[in-house]
Amino acid sequence: MPREGRPKRFVLAAALLGVASAAACSGGASNEGDAAASTTTTTAVITTTTAEATTTTAVITTTTAEATTTTVAITTTTTPPTTTSPPPDSAPPAGPVVLPPLDPGEVLARGTNSEHVLALQQKLVELHFDPGPIDGEFGTKTTQAVWAFQHLNGLAADGQVGPELWQLLATAPAPEPLRPDGGPDRVEISIDQQVLRVYQGGALMLATHISTGTGMDYCDNGLCGTAITPTGDFTFLRRIDGWHTAPLGELYNPVYFDGGYAVHGSRSVPDHPASHGCVRIPMHIAEYFPDLVTNGEPVFVV
Repeated sequence: MPREGRPKRFVLAAALLGVASAAACSGGASNEGDAAASTTTTTAVITTTTAEATTTTAVITTTTAEATTTTVAITTTTTPPTTTSPPPDSAPPAGPVVLPPLDPGEVLARGTNSEHVLALQQKLVELHFDPGPIDGEFGTKTTQAVWAFQHLNGLAADGQVGPELWQLLATAPAPEPLRPDGGPDRVEISIDQQVLRVYQGGALMLATHISTGTGMDYCDNGLCGTAITPTGDFTFLRRIDGWHTAPLGELYNPVYFDGGYAVHGSRSVPDHPASHGCVRIPMHIAEYFPDLVTNGEPVFVV
């Protein structure tokens, strides 16, 4: 806060002039820290008219300079924290995405590069899937997003988009939540659908393809067991940034929800269950998934 101005002090200097003697004094003062000053100027004028009579006139002129106090206001700008959920590599266009007609017999699949693929990617983002860059190129990330859409709609996940799936994309409603009673911020994992969903504020923020436990027995690196992803109600417990080498393999940005079971990025997320029990997600989604969830947040695996 600006400080209160301190009292100003002024010193008046006077000069007394006489026939026999004269005296003069002057002084000045300043207020420390406030840059205020008073200045006094004294001028003496002596006029003699005749030899018979001497008249002395003393004219004292005092000039006082008002002290000026300048107050500098300090403005502090506070930027409120922003919580941002990292979006896909490219932002979707504003407004609803209208899919153009697909040519009869046309099928979009891995390797296709066209305006139709661009529209497909935009629609997938609108539906809260992450197809990777919106660039018109049908690659692995777009394929995995199509798998997730197909699984959520009870279809075989072949990663191809023909006229029937194209029409379904244009009219598909939001998927029904698995646990609507689970709280506004939660993660739902469907082993049957091989899809993970993130809800924030009760709204679907992300749906992604996953790969869970194979359900088969294994013996790897001296460890034997059955590759089962545990089902039930959990919460996120802890996380590790970057790559973590575990006894059964490498995990990228793992977020643990039950002992050593985690949702984590993997270089291999096929269209079927393939893990030892963890929930694998595509690498480009694992880059920001930890920012979407918090420790203590509910996780429902069904």
